[in-house]
Amino acid sequence: MRDSLKKIILGKFLINEGSIKNWGYVFFLFAICLIMIYSSHSVDSKIIKIGDLKNEISVLQSKFINKRKEVMILKMESNVSLVMDERNIKSSTTPPKKIIIE
Repeated sequence: MRDSLKKIILGKFLINEGSIKNWGYVFFLFAICLIMIYSSHSVDSKIIKIGDLKNEISVLQSKFINKRKEVMILKMESNVSLVMDERNIKSSTTPPKKIIIE
């Protein structure tokens, strides 16, 4: 047990006879490590992008609420009458007539 552990630590298993199968195993582990590192970086970048999109959504929602509030204020009858007075347009004093078509 101690000798085999010492051979592994010193790397003698890679230079002995019949070490071709060991090299294949090492390359396989290296490829697996590369794939794991790539996927980890990919996940990190996606998490950052999701966070940025959530921030953008909250900004757009607050802008939407502000614009909707402005529109509601502009639609109020008191504001409409003020704008109409500035343009010298007055509301009619006579009620509209109903047209009946037979």
